[in-house]
Amino acid sequence: MKEENKQIVFTGSLSLDDAHKFTRYQLIIKHKYPLIYLSAVAFSMSTVLYYAFKGETTSQKMAIILTAATVTMGLIWGLTVLYFLIKKRTATFYKLDPAISKEAVYIANDHGIKIEMINEVVRWYEWKDLLNSYEFKDMFLIYVNSISVIYIPKSFFKTQEDINEFSTLLLQKTKKIDK
Repeated sequence: MKEENKQIVFTGSLSLDDAHKFTRYQLIIKHKYPLIYLSAVAFSMSTVLYYAFKGETTSQKMAIILTAATVTMGLIWGLTVLYFLIKKRTATFYKLDPAISKEAVYIANDHGIKIEMINEVVRWYEWKDLLNSYEFKDMFLIYVNSISVIYIPKSFFKTQEDINEFSTLLLQKTKKIDK
């Protein structure tokens, strides 16, 4: 006998903390090689600054020290500003989309995933229409297209077994696209 189409049902609403997490995860997915980029920028800055500091009045050792200090401070300042800008942008988008914080019921089966919200239109996604999925330690990200993403924290699930079944379903049903 063929096994019945099992459904995985889970419920939850996204918090601002969840929004910060999925923004961080999206950055990880979209920018696979941030260390290479940061290294290239630091090396370029170092070269330019070294020759700017190296002159008749400064020694090579002093030029290296000034260059290292300037690059380090620049990277620390830049990363700090970037962190707060991303947090502010995420909070702004979270507040602009009232549906994101509403409680929703998610139903996943072999055919697709349905998202039901109270007083909202039901959204239905067939697996063949979804681009890709990613699993992190506390959240699933499912790409509907290059812009739209379904965020599902693992805290929405009642049991670890449901999480494992959903993870397996995502692996089997979503397309895998190399970015």
